[in-house]
Amino acid sequence: MVEFELWWLLLIPFFFGLGWIAARIDIKHIISETTDLPASYFKGLNFILFQDYEKASESFSDALRIKPDSLELHFIQGNIFRKLGKIDQAINLHNKLLDQKELTPQQIESLKAELMQDYFTAGFYDRCKSLSKELSNEQYQEFKLKILLDISIKQRHWDSAIKYCKEVEQNFGISYRLQISHFLCELALEKIIQEKKDQAIKHLEQALDIYKNSTRANIILGELEFEKQNYKSAIEIWKRIELQKPTDFILIATKFLECYEKLNKQNECLSFLSHLRESYGINQIDSVIFNFILQKEGPKYAEEFAKNNLIKKPSIEVLDQLFSAKSLSDGSDSDTKMMQQVIKNSIGTKLFHLCNHCGFKAKQHHWQCPACNSWETVSNELKDISK
Repeated sequence: MVEFELWWLLLIPFFFGLGWIAARIDIKHIISETTDLPASYFKGLNFILFQDYEKASESFSDALRIKPDSLELHFIQGNIFRKLGKIDQAINLHNKLLDQKELTPQQIESLKAELMQDYFTAGFYDRCKSLSKELSNEQYQEFKLKILLDISIKQRHWDSAIKYCKEVEQNFGISYRLQISHFLCELALEKIIQEKKDQAIKHLEQALDIYKNSTRANIILGELEFEKQNYKSAIEIWKRIELQKPTDFILIATKFLECYEKLNKQNECLSFLSHLRESYGINQIDSVIFNFILQKEGPKYAEEFAKNNLIKKPSIEVLDQLFSAKSLSDGSDSDTKMMQQVIKNSIGTKLFHLCNHCGFKAKQHHWQCPACNSWETVSNELKDISK
Protein backbone atom coordinates (compact mmCIF):
# COMPACT_ATOMS: atom_id res chain seq x y z
CA MET A 1 0.00 0.00 0.00
CA VAL A 2 1.32 3.46 -0.99
CA GLU A 3 1.98 5.70 2.04
CA PHE A 4 0.22 9.07 2.00
CA GLU A 5 2.48 12.06 2.63
CA LEU A 6 0.89 15.24 4.06
CA TRP A 7 3.09 17.49 1.96
CA TRP A 8 1.29 16.18 -1.18
CA LEU A 9 -1.65 18.34 -0.10
CA LEU A 10 0.45 21.39 -0.94
CA LEU A 11 0.38 20.38 -4.62
CA ILE A 12 -3.41 20.74 -4.85
CA PRO A 13 -3.56 24.56 -4.58
CA PHE A 14 -0.43 24.75 -6.77
CA PHE A 15 -2.07 22.86 -9.68
CA PHE A 16 -5.32 24.72 -9.11
CA GLY A 17 -3.41 27.98 -9.47
CA LEU A 18 -1.76 26.80 -12.69
CA GLY A 19 -5.17 25.87 -14.15
CA TRP A 20 -6.63 29.25 -13.22
CA ILE A 21 -3.69 31.09 -14.84
CA ALA A 22 -3.96 28.96 -18.01
CA ALA A 23 -7.71 29.63 -18.23
CA ARG A 24 -7.16 33.38 -17.84
CA ILE A 25 -4.53 33.32 -20.60
CA ASP A 26 -6.94 31.45 -22.94
CA ILE A 27 -9.75 33.86 -22.18
CA LYS A 28 -7.49 36.87 -22.78
CA HIS A 29 -6.36 35.33 -26.07
CA ILE A 30 -9.95 34.78 -27.23
CA ILE A 31 -10.95 38.30 -26.17
CA SER A 32 -7.97 39.82 -27.95
CA GLU A 33 -8.76 37.87 -31.13
CA THR A 34 -12.43 38.88 -30.98
CA THR A 35 -11.83 42.53 -30.27
CA ASP A 36 -9.25 42.56 -33.05
CA LEU A 37 -12.06 41.99 -35.54
CA PRO A 38 -13.93 45.13 -36.64
CA ALA A 39 -17.58 45.55 -35.57
CA SER A 40 -18.60 45.58 -39.25
CA TYR A 41 -17.48 41.94 -39.45
CA PHE A 42 -20.16 40.90 -36.97
CA LYS A 43 -22.74 43.10 -38.68
CA GLY A 44 -21.90 41.38 -41.95
CA LEU A 45 -22.32 37.93 -40.39
CA ASN A 46 -25.74 38.98 -39.10
CA PHE A 47 -26.80 40.14 -42.59
CA ILE A 48 -25.59 36.84 -44.08
CA LEU A 49 -27.67 34.97 -41.49
CA PHE A 50 -30.77 36.78 -42.75
CA GLN A 51 -29.65 36.46 -46.40
CA ASP A 52 -29.39 40.22 -46.89
CA TYR A 53 -26.29 39.94 -49.08
CA GLU A 54 -26.23 43.56 -50.29
CA LYS A 55 -25.89 44.90 -46.74
CA ALA A 56 -23.51 42.07 -45.87
CA SER A 57 -21.28 43.14 -48.77
CA GLU A 58 -21.27 46.75 -47.51
CA SER A 59 -20.34 45.61 -43.99
CA PHE A 60 -17.45 43.45 -45.18
CA SER A 61 -16.23 46.28 -47.39
CA ASP A 62 -16.01 48.39 -44.22
CA ALA A 63 -14.23 45.51 -42.43
CA LEU A 64 -11.70 45.24 -45.25
CA ARG A 65 -10.88 48.96 -45.02
CA ILE A 66 -9.95 48.35 -41.39
CA LYS A 67 -8.17 45.02 -41.97
CA PRO A 68 -7.06 45.03 -45.63
CA ASP A 69 -4.56 42.20 -45.07
CA SER A 70 -7.16 39.65 -43.90
CA LEU A 71 -7.39 36.93 -46.54
CA GLU A 72 -10.40 35.38 -44.79
CA LEU A 73 -12.39 38.63 -45.08
CA HIS A 74 -11.57 38.75 -48.80
CA PHE A 75 -12.81 35.17 -49.22
CA ILE A 76 -16.10 36.00 -47.50
CA GLN A 77 -16.54 39.08 -49.68
CA GLY A 78 -15.83 37.01 -52.80
CA ASN A 79 -18.49 34.50 -51.80
CA ILE A 80 -20.99 37.31 -51.25
CA PHE A 81 -20.20 38.72 -54.69
CA ARG A 82 -21.00 35.30 -56.20
CA LYS A 83 -24.28 35.18 -54.26
CA LEU A 84 -25.21 38.59 -55.67
CA GLY A 85 -24.25 37.58 -59.21
CA LYS A 86 -21.38 40.09 -59.25
CA ILE A 87 -19.00 37.54 -60.72
CA ASP A 88 -16.74 40.11 -62.38
CA GLN A 89 -16.11 41.74 -58.98
CA ALA A 90 -15.34 38.36 -57.42
CA ILE A 91 -12.87 37.55 -60.22
CA ASN A 92 -11.15 40.96 -59.90
CA LEU A 93 -10.94 40.57 -56.12
CA HIS A 94 -9.29 37.15 -56.28
CA ASN A 95 -6.95 38.06 -59.15
CA LYS A 96 -5.69 41.15 -57.25
CA LEU A 97 -4.99 38.95 -54.22
CA LEU A 98 -3.03 36.51 -56.40
CA ASP A 99 -0.80 39.37 -57.55
CA GLN A 100 0.40 39.89 -53.99
CA LYS A 101 3.94 38.69 -53.40
CA GLU A 102 3.75 37.57 -49.78
CA LEU A 103 1.46 34.55 -50.06
CA THR A 104 2.12 31.03 -48.82
CA PRO A 105 1.65 28.09 -51.23
CA GLN A 106 -1.48 27.11 -49.24
CA GLN A 107 -2.95 30.61 -49.64
CA ILE A 108 -2.22 30.58 -53.38
CA GLU A 109 -4.05 27.24 -53.76
CA SER A 110 -7.00 28.58 -51.75
CA LEU A 111 -7.22 31.62 -54.03
CA LYS A 112 -7.07 29.49 -57.15
CA ALA A 113 -9.88 27.34 -55.79
CA GLU A 114 -11.97 30.49 -55.26
CA LEU A 115 -11.17 31.65 -58.80
CA MET A 116 -12.27 28.25 -60.14
CA GLN A 117 -15.65 28.78 -58.53
CA ASP A 118 -15.81 32.29 -60.00
CA TYR A 119 -15.01 31.09 -63.52
CA PHE A 120 -17.45 28.18 -63.22
CA THR A 121 -20.26 30.47 -62.09
CA ALA A 122 -19.48 32.89 -64.91
CA GLY A 123 -19.45 30.08 -67.48
CA PHE A 124 -15.75 30.49 -68.32
CA TYR A 125 -15.24 26.75 -68.45
CA ASP A 126 -11.96 26.76 -70.39
CA ARG A 127 -10.34 29.05 -67.80
CA CYS A 128 -11.77 26.87 -65.08
CA LYS A 129 -10.23 23.72 -66.60
CA SER A 130 -6.84 25.43 -67.05
CA LEU A 131 -6.83 26.58 -63.43
CA SER A 132 -7.75 23.08 -62.21
CA LYS A 133 -4.40 21.81 -63.51
CA GLU A 134 -2.64 24.17 -61.09
CA LEU A 135 -4.43 22.78 -58.03
CA SER A 136 -2.13 20.05 -56.72
CA ASN A 137 -2.99 20.12 -53.01
CA GLU A 138 -4.75 16.94 -51.87
CA GLN A 139 -7.21 19.10 -49.95
CA TYR A 140 -8.78 20.37 -53.20
CA GLN A 141 -8.88 17.16 -55.26
CA GLU A 142 -12.52 16.30 -54.54
CA PHE A 143 -13.57 19.92 -55.06
CA LYS A 144 -11.69 20.05 -58.38
CA LEU A 145 -13.17 16.79 -59.69
CA LYS A 146 -16.71 17.83 -58.81
CA ILE A 147 -16.35 21.15 -60.64
CA LEU A 148 -14.92 19.37 -63.70
CA LEU A 149 -17.85 16.94 -63.47
CA ASP A 150 -20.35 19.82 -63.39
CA ILE A 151 -18.66 21.41 -66.41
CA SER A 152 -18.91 18.13 -68.33
CA ILE A 153 -22.64 17.90 -67.52
CA LYS A 154 -23.30 21.49 -68.59
CA GLN A 155 -21.39 20.94 -71.83
CA ARG A 156 -23.11 17.54 -72.30
CA HIS A 157 -19.77 15.73 -72.51
CA TRP A 158 -21.18 12.53 -71.05
CA ASP A 159 -18.07 10.37 -71.48
CA SER A 160 -16.03 12.90 -69.49
CA ALA A 161 -18.77 13.10 -66.86
CA ILE A 162 -18.64 9.31 -66.41
CA LYS A 163 -14.83 9.46 -66.10
CA TYR A 164 -14.95 12.11 -63.35
CA CYS A 165 -17.72 10.24 -61.51
CA LYS A 166 -15.59 7.11 -61.42
CA GLU A 167 -12.58 9.09 -60.16
CA VAL A 168 -14.63 10.58 -57.31
CA GLU A 169 -16.01 7.12 -56.47
CA GLN A 170 -12.57 5.56 -56.49
CA ASN A 171 -10.79 8.27 -54.49
CA PHE A 172 -13.46 9.44 -52.08
CA GLY A 173 -15.93 6.55 -51.80
CA ILE A 174 -18.97 8.56 -52.94
CA SER A 175 -21.46 6.57 -55.04
CA TYR A 176 -22.38 8.06 -58.43
CA ARG A 177 -24.18 5.01 -59.85
CA LEU A 178 -27.47 6.87 -60.29
CA GLN A 179 -25.78 9.76 -62.13
CA ILE A 180 -23.68 7.46 -64.33
CA SER A 181 -26.83 5.57 -65.37
CA HIS A 182 -28.35 8.87 -66.54
CA PHE A 183 -25.19 9.84 -68.43
CA LEU A 184 -25.35 6.50 -70.24
CA CYS A 185 -29.02 7.16 -71.06
CA GLU A 186 -28.03 10.56 -72.47
CA LEU A 187 -25.39 8.84 -74.62
CA ALA A 188 -28.03 6.36 -75.76
CA LEU A 189 -30.36 9.19 -76.82
CA GLU A 190 -27.53 10.75 -78.84
CA LYS A 191 -26.98 7.41 -80.62
CA ILE A 192 -30.70 7.09 -81.33
CA ILE A 193 -30.66 10.52 -83.01
CA GLN A 194 -27.66 9.34 -85.06
CA GLU A 195 -29.62 6.20 -86.07
CA LYS A 196 -27.11 4.00 -84.20
CA LYS A 197 -29.66 2.06 -82.21
CA ASP A 198 -27.45 -0.98 -81.54
CA GLN A 199 -24.95 1.26 -79.76
CA ALA A 200 -27.82 2.95 -77.92
CA ILE A 201 -29.01 -0.42 -76.59
CA LYS A 202 -25.47 -1.20 -75.35
CA HIS A 203 -25.41 2.07 -73.39
CA LEU A 204 -28.83 1.32 -71.90
CA GLU A 205 -27.76 -2.17 -70.86
CA GLN A 206 -24.65 -0.65 -69.25
CA ALA A 207 -26.90 1.78 -67.38
CA LEU A 208 -28.89 -1.15 -65.97
CA ASP A 209 -25.70 -3.02 -65.05
CA ILE A 210 -24.40 -0.02 -63.12
CA TYR A 211 -27.74 0.92 -61.54
CA LYS A 212 -30.36 -1.83 -61.58
CA ASN A 213 -33.18 0.59 -60.67
CA SER A 214 -32.64 2.73 -63.77
CA THR A 215 -36.26 3.07 -64.87
CA ARG A 216 -35.18 5.59 -67.48
CA ALA A 217 -33.08 2.92 -69.24
CA ASN A 218 -36.07 0.54 -69.32
CA ILE A 219 -38.38 3.31 -70.53
CA ILE A 220 -36.09 4.03 -73.50
CA LEU A 221 -35.55 0.31 -74.25
CA GLY A 222 -39.34 -0.17 -74.30
CA GLU A 223 -39.77 2.83 -76.60
CA LEU A 224 -37.27 1.33 -79.05
CA GLU A 225 -39.32 -1.89 -79.12
CA PHE A 226 -42.53 0.13 -79.47
CA GLU A 227 -41.14 1.92 -82.54
CA LYS A 228 -40.29 -1.46 -84.08
CA GLN A 229 -43.90 -2.52 -83.33
CA ASN A 230 -42.63 -5.25 -81.00
CA TYR A 231 -45.47 -4.55 -78.59
CA LYS A 232 -45.08 -7.71 -76.50
CA SER A 233 -41.39 -6.94 -75.94
CA ALA A 234 -42.20 -3.33 -75.03
CA ILE A 235 -44.79 -4.50 -72.47
CA GLU A 236 -42.36 -7.02 -70.98
CA ILE A 237 -39.65 -4.35 -70.59
CA TRP A 238 -42.00 -1.73 -69.16
CA LYS A 239 -43.44 -4.16 -66.62
CA ARG A 240 -39.99 -4.25 -64.97
CA ILE A 241 -40.61 -0.69 -63.80
CA GLU A 242 -43.06 -1.96 -61.18
CA LEU A 243 -40.16 -3.79 -59.51
CA GLN A 244 -37.86 -0.76 -59.79
CA LYS A 245 -39.85 2.38 -59.01
CA PRO A 246 -43.60 1.94 -59.60
CA THR A 247 -44.37 5.67 -59.48
CA ASP A 248 -42.32 6.10 -62.70
CA PHE A 249 -44.93 4.03 -64.55
CA ILE A 250 -47.00 7.13 -65.15
CA LEU A 251 -44.32 8.30 -67.61
CA ILE A 252 -45.18 5.50 -70.08
CA ALA A 253 -48.74 4.58 -69.04
CA THR A 254 -50.32 5.98 -72.23
CA LYS A 255 -47.95 4.09 -74.55
CA PHE A 256 -48.28 0.99 -72.38
CA LEU A 257 -52.04 1.09 -72.90
CA GLU A 258 -51.52 1.67 -76.62
CA CYS A 259 -49.40 -1.53 -76.81
CA TYR A 260 -52.23 -3.59 -75.32
CA GLU A 261 -54.71 -1.94 -77.67
CA LYS A 262 -52.57 -3.00 -80.64
CA LEU A 263 -52.75 -6.56 -79.29
CA ASN A 264 -56.51 -6.15 -78.69
CA LYS A 265 -56.02 -6.72 -74.93
CA GLN A 266 -56.95 -3.30 -73.60
CA ASN A 267 -59.19 -4.69 -70.82
CA GLU A 268 -56.23 -6.65 -69.46
CA CYS A 269 -54.18 -3.43 -69.45
CA LEU A 270 -56.90 -1.40 -67.74
CA SER A 271 -57.00 -4.02 -65.00
CA PHE A 272 -53.19 -3.82 -64.59
CA LEU A 273 -53.24 0.00 -64.49
CA SER A 274 -55.99 -0.09 -61.84
CA HIS A 275 -53.78 -2.44 -59.81
CA LEU A 276 -50.90 0.07 -60.03
CA ARG A 277 -53.14 2.94 -58.98
CA GLU A 278 -54.52 1.09 -55.95
CA SER A 279 -51.26 -0.59 -54.88
CA TYR A 280 -48.92 2.39 -55.23
CA GLY A 281 -51.24 5.40 -55.03
CA ILE A 282 -50.50 6.58 -58.59
CA ASN A 283 -53.64 8.71 -58.89
CA GLN A 284 -52.68 10.26 -62.24
CA ILE A 285 -53.24 6.85 -63.87
CA ASP A 286 -56.96 7.68 -63.63
CA SER A 287 -56.34 10.48 -66.11
CA VAL A 288 -54.74 8.01 -68.56
CA ILE A 289 -57.70 5.61 -68.24
CA PHE A 290 -60.19 8.48 -68.55
CA ASN A 291 -58.60 9.78 -71.78
CA PHE A 292 -58.58 6.25 -73.23
CA ILE A 293 -62.30 5.69 -72.42
CA LEU A 294 -63.15 9.15 -73.78
CA GLN A 295 -61.33 8.47 -77.05
CA LYS A 296 -62.40 4.86 -77.58
CA GLU A 297 -65.82 4.56 -75.94
CA GLY A 298 -67.12 8.12 -76.01
CA PRO A 299 -68.01 10.91 -73.57
CA LYS A 300 -70.95 9.09 -71.89
CA TYR A 301 -68.74 6.24 -70.63
CA ALA A 302 -65.98 8.68 -69.72
CA GLU A 303 -68.46 10.78 -67.74
CA GLU A 304 -69.62 7.68 -65.82
CA PHE A 305 -65.98 6.76 -65.07
CA ALA A 306 -65.27 10.28 -63.78
CA LYS A 307 -68.42 10.28 -61.61
CA ASN A 308 -67.42 7.01 -59.94
CA ASN A 309 -63.91 8.34 -59.28
CA LEU A 310 -65.30 11.60 -57.90
CA ILE A 311 -67.34 9.65 -55.33
CA LYS A 312 -64.31 7.55 -54.28
CA LYS A 313 -61.64 10.27 -54.35
CA PRO A 314 -63.03 13.80 -54.71
CA SER A 315 -60.54 16.16 -56.34
CA ILE A 316 -60.52 19.14 -58.66
CA GLU A 317 -58.64 17.09 -61.30
CA VAL A 318 -61.42 14.46 -61.46
CA LEU A 319 -64.02 17.25 -61.50
CA ASP A 320 -62.21 18.66 -64.55
CA GLN A 321 -62.50 15.24 -66.25
CA LEU A 322 -66.20 15.08 -65.45
CA PHE A 323 -66.93 18.49 -66.96
CA SER A 324 -64.73 17.74 -69.98
CA ALA A 325 -66.86 14.68 -70.71
CA LYS A 326 -70.10 16.55 -69.96
CA SER A 327 -69.18 19.41 -72.29
CA LEU A 328 -68.73 16.90 -75.12
CA SER A 329 -72.01 15.16 -74.23
CA ASP A 330 -74.05 18.34 -73.83
CA GLY A 331 -72.79 19.86 -77.05
CA SER A 332 -73.26 23.62 -76.93
CA ASP A 333 -74.32 23.95 -73.27
CA SER A 334 -72.63 27.26 -72.41
CA ASP A 335 -72.96 26.82 -68.62
CA THR A 336 -71.10 23.48 -68.70
CA LYS A 337 -68.35 24.94 -70.88
CA MET A 338 -68.03 27.98 -68.63
CA MET A 339 -67.65 25.80 -65.50
CA GLN A 340 -65.16 23.59 -67.31
CA GLN A 341 -63.05 26.63 -68.25
CA VAL A 342 -63.10 27.96 -64.67
CA ILE A 343 -61.89 24.58 -63.37
CA LYS A 344 -59.15 24.37 -66.02
CA ASN A 345 -57.92 27.86 -65.16
CA SER A 346 -57.83 26.95 -61.48
CA ILE A 347 -55.89 23.73 -62.14
CA GLY A 348 -53.44 25.54 -64.42
CA THR A 349 -52.25 27.79 -61.60
CA LYS A 350 -51.96 25.05 -58.96
CA LEU A 351 -50.59 21.83 -60.52
CA PHE A 352 -46.85 21.44 -61.11
CA HIS A 353 -44.09 18.88 -61.13
CA LEU A 354 -42.06 19.78 -58.03
CA CYS A 355 -38.39 19.20 -57.23
CA ASN A 356 -38.21 17.73 -53.73
CA HIS A 357 -34.63 19.03 -53.42
CA CYS A 358 -34.99 22.74 -54.23
CA GLY A 359 -38.73 23.27 -54.78
CA PHE A 360 -38.44 24.10 -58.52
CA LYS A 361 -41.84 24.06 -60.30
CA ALA A 362 -42.29 22.74 -63.84
CA LYS A 363 -45.21 21.96 -66.12
CA GLN A 364 -43.45 18.89 -67.48
CA HIS A 365 -41.34 16.15 -65.95
CA HIS A 366 -37.52 16.44 -66.00
CA TRP A 367 -35.06 13.68 -65.15
CA GLN A 368 -32.64 16.38 -64.00
CA CYS A 369 -33.93 19.43 -62.16
CA PRO A 370 -33.17 22.53 -64.31
CA ALA A 371 -32.67 24.62 -61.16
CA CYS A 372 -30.46 22.56 -58.82
CA ASN A 373 -29.23 19.94 -61.37
CA SER A 374 -30.17 17.03 -59.06
CA TRP A 375 -31.18 13.78 -60.77
CA GLU A 376 -34.58 12.13 -60.21
CA THR A 377 -35.79 14.72 -57.73
CA VAL A 378 -38.64 16.15 -59.86
CA SER A 379 -41.99 14.46 -59.10
CA ASN A 380 -43.50 12.26 -61.80
CA GLU A 381 -47.04 13.28 -60.94
CA LEU A 382 -48.41 16.79 -60.89
CA LYS A 383 -48.61 18.21 -57.36
CA ASP A 384 -51.11 20.71 -56.01
CA ILE A 385 -48.94 23.59 -54.72
CA SER A 386 -51.87 25.18 -52.87
CA LYS A 387 -51.92 22.35 -50.31
